Amino acid sequence: MHDDIHVIVDSVSDVQDTDLMNHPRMHVLRLIARHGNEEWFDGDRSTAYLFDLVKKTGKLPATSQPPIGHMIEMYTDLVKQGKKVMVINCDSVLSGTYQTCCVAAKQVMDEIPGADIRVIDSKAAGCSICGMANAILKKVEEGISMDDAEAYAYDLVRRTKTYFTLDTLEYLAKGGRIGAVGALLGSIFGIRPIIHVVEDGNIIPFDKVRTRKKALKRLLEIANEQGELEEIFIPNALVQEDAEYLRAEMAAKHPGVPIWITQIGTPLAAHLGPGAIGLFVRQKA
Repeated sequence: MHDDIHVIVDSVSDVQDTDLMNHPRMHVLRLIARHGNEEWFDGDRSTAYLFDLVKKTGKLPATSQPPIGHMIEMYTDLVKQGKKVMVINCDSVLSGTYQTCCVAAKQVMDEIPGADIRVIDSKAAGCSICGMANAILKKVEEGISMDDAEAYAYDLVRRTKTYFTLDTLEYLAKGGRIGAVGALLGSIFGIRPIIHVVEDGNIIPFDKVRTRKKALKRLLEIANEQGELEEIFIPNALVQEDAEYLRAEMAAKHPGVPIWITQIGTPLAAHLGPGAIGLFVRQKA
């Protein structure tokens, strides 16, 4: 008898923008954005709405992880149906959702005999998490065990390489992640940082270039240095034309490799700003 495995992701995965949202074994925990007296779950307001709100008020919304009560309820419902649960979270450095999911999983496993919940730190964000979930769900259909699915998930994490660029430093400055002077200098000199999520999940500046065009070309160079690829991911903040450019270039270089393009949701957009775009790749095993 095969393990009956279901997969949970958080909304930083952009799953709402993919067909995976309709998969019967897929579930999503939605993060929260809050601006003044207005609060919404990720997906209830568009990214364009968020950027317009910031432009009008000059203030960023606050963001928070899904409530632990939602996690416990979702886990409990699945476990009581006899399901084993794999949770794949956004990079634990970017969000505290992973740690809270671990706490919720322990509580449910302590309370319900036989409950089996595994929580994975993807060390990534955006649709590369959907790629991991999709790959695992395919293995589930083949009858993979929970232990092997967990090992496979960590292998997918190891082979996923995450690089992105920003079109403005304003949002990082407003969020206190760089100083106002740094944002001003970046604006004056047209600096476009290339940012990388390293193996331990930390986020580091990888390179910097002077124009948007050079930033996109640098992303392509980096992606094409990663060897033979299994899958390609292009999450972006309302820059579909740039995303299609990256898709065309990568498709020409890596024919037949699946390419995902998604719009990032409001919690991630609140930190990265309009024009943010990633070129994430998963190396072939």
